[in-house]
Amino acid sequence: MRYFLFVLLLSGLLFFSFLGGTSVFQVAEARNAECAREMMESSEWVVPTFNGELRTDKPALEYYGMMAGYWLLGVNEAGARLFSAICGLFVVLATFWIALRRLGKKAALWSALTLLASMHVIIQFRLATPDPYLILCHTLSIYFFYEGWYSRRWKWFALMYVFLGLGILAKGPVGLLLPGLTYLLFMLITKTLSWKRIVELKPWWGVLLVALVAVPWYYAVHVKTGGEWTRAFFLEHNLNRFDEGLKGHRGPFVMPFVFLLAGMLPFSVFAIRAFKEVWKQRKSNSLMVMGALSALVVVIFYAFSQTKLINYTSPAYPFLSLLIGSFIAGLSNDRESFRKSRIETYIIVFVAVLMPVGIFFFLKSTPPLQNIGWNAWLLLLLPIGAIAALVARRKSVEYGALSIAIAFMATTLIIFWKPFQVIDDQSPIQKYGELVRSHEEVVAYKDFDHAFVFYAQKRIPVFQTEQELEIYLERHDDVLVLGRGHDLSFMDSIPNLRCVGVGRDLFSRRSSGVYLEWQRNY
Repeated sequence: MRYFLFVLLLSGLLFFSFLGGTSVFQVAEARNAECAREMMESSEWVVPTFNGELRTDKPALEYYGMMAGYWLLGVNEAGARLFSAICGLFVVLATFWIALRRLGKKAALWSALTLLASMHVIIQFRLATPDPYLILCHTLSIYFFYEGWYSRRWKWFALMYVFLGLGILAKGPVGLLLPGLTYLLFMLITKTLSWKRIVELKPWWGVLLVALVAVPWYYAVHVKTGGEWTRAFFLEHNLNRFDEGLKGHRGPFVMPFVFLLAGMLPFSVFAIRAFKEVWKQRKSNSLMVMGALSALVVVIFYAFSQTKLINYTSPAYPFLSLLIGSFIAGLSNDRESFRKSRIETYIIVFVAVLMPVGIFFFLKSTPPLQNIGWNAWLLLLLPIGAIAALVARRKSVEYGALSIAIAFMATTLIIFWKPFQVIDDQSPIQKYGELVRSHEEVVAYKDFDHAFVFYAQKRIPVFQTEQELEIYLERHDDVLVLGRGHDLSFMDSIPNLRCVGVGRDLFSRRSSGVYLEWQRNY
């Protein structure tokens, strides 16, 4: 119980602190948050729209979660992210739970700490995107499958089927394909793929449960959009992304493996040793085999995909944490643990020292962040904690690892408290969001930052020709015009517009501009 409360407290702090502290400047967040807002405002429970147009990128589960968040906390950033954070909490607690049942208290604690020490894990579950919902459904469906396989009790398989259905509702076919492939490989490797085992799964009931959860919405959106949503989602956003790749998001075969190790820092440095330990225990520890397979299935699947994004490999995180958590817990009983963990500890110290320096130079060289490089020094707790780990590990390798975990978790809290908010303050969304909200008439020319729709809380018409825009301006008063591009000089060709402000979009080469007719009072 003490370990559970400790993990619960840390999870609450990391996932929920300053949850609404930054704007939804990220494109995916902005579109998702606004889509949920539009659905709630129009009482539309089936067809997702963004800026009044059909949105075919993702299924409905994330939108339902965000609408629930808006109902609880209001239509704001915290409301959009609330259930993403809840998903993160449940993923950590579920990982703790299964490790406690099958691996012991220390392995449960370290599996949870491995997740919580990862900055990318915490960031991932604080975004208004579908990935937190998919990760939760994917993780629970596999944990419940394992419990059903281990205990041979169908109640676990029933829960597995429910979360498979929810996984499909969260992100489509991968919600079924990746867990299903994992189940098959696990039963093949453990030599338990038999008719008797298949009958225990009761797949006929499973198909019914999955269909009851997932099919009604897919059928409804297909009918209400005349098949348009179905065609665009399955062909463009699934098959084409896998086969052809998104522009700017392609990469070599090994990229997902790099993403996995980078995303799970600092304790991913133990990944190789953890996998070696799984191999040694392959005949005696079936949960470790399941964890290794679950992580590898995700990573290898996306290695073959032409589109490679770091969030694609995030469903592998909980399973890698099981392997690493079990390995770290085992070091306390290993006489050679000091030697075995030496290289990995030095790597963590190197990374921890390098991070503040690297972030400082990144901020100094990245518009519009050149003047806030001082925020990097708020990360000095990382090298301090890592160096303290070198001292602590002389007494106990476990104390050294705990020093590292505390340093990374505390630094993550500091980042959400200050640096992220200071960085966010440099964005055009923060600078001009209130101005956009206060205007009744807001339009865009050619392109604009989609986050403005969320803050305007109304549809922003987009004009592609100068003539269309001029006609609109002649017929309406006090119109605010938004533009976006690498070079906004094309806005100068619009007569009678004056520039209110131009700002560089965060982590982008494009800038956003806000314009008003010069003869209007401002």
